[in-house]
Amino acid sequence: MTTLPRPTPPIRSGPRPRTPARHHTAARIGGLLWCASAVQTAVVSRLASTRMHAPDLARDMVSTLGAADCSHLDGRWVCSPLSTAVNLSWALAAVGLGAGVLFVRPMLRPGRRRSLAVALVLLAAAGTVVIAASPYDIRPVPHYAGALVALLCGNVAVTVLAPLLSDTGALPRWWGRCGRTAGCLGLAAGVCFGIELHGHAFQGGFERIAIWPLVLWVLASGLRLAFPRPRRPA
Repeated sequence: MTTLPRPTPPIRSGPRPRTPARHHTAARIGGLLWCASAVQTAVVSRLASTRMHAPDLARDMVSTLGAADCSHLDGRWVCSPLSTAVNLSWALAAVGLGAGVLFVRPMLRPGRRRSLAVALVLLAAAGTVVIAASPYDIRPVPHYAGALVALLCGNVAVTVLAPLLSDTGALPRWWGRCGRTAGCLGLAAGVCFGIELHGHAFQGGFERIAIWPLVLWVLASGLRLAFPRPRRPA
């Protein structure tokens, strides 16, 4: 008598592997560093702007906040009493940005995109340190070189890093799309600033459009990573 083979039980899909708790803890630390760097930059820049003599946000570059001396630059009188605090703030922002991405890195999916995103963020942080150490009225060449690296690498980094963060499940899918939009907007404004499309009439505006979407995205992402929302039960 032939024995019929028993039917193979259906394979049930188990729960998705969870990210180790230590990775979540590291990501929270990274998020806090991003928050702190963005907040202190915004606060110090705002205070420095209020102390300047009749600032023109459309014309005056952000770099004027860190100008070391009071003098005529680009046909305007520039004097920033809090320039030392501003440059120190930019240096601290660079340290927070670079250290933050190193804490966030373990929770990202391994691969070339992760390596590229981390490298771009670290390059942007290095460029920001050069900016802080080289006020543009004293050392313009390294200042502008650092600004080019920071704006280019920073905005490209967001377009790469945002989808990676969304893929972890720590941030929603639309967060990645918002990050790409912010990065592309900042990159376009940075190009317009770099090729002097503004004709010196809107150079400050283009520079701020290239910088502040990046800063706001870093702040918002840091908040979501540092204070994650509890997941709804399936």
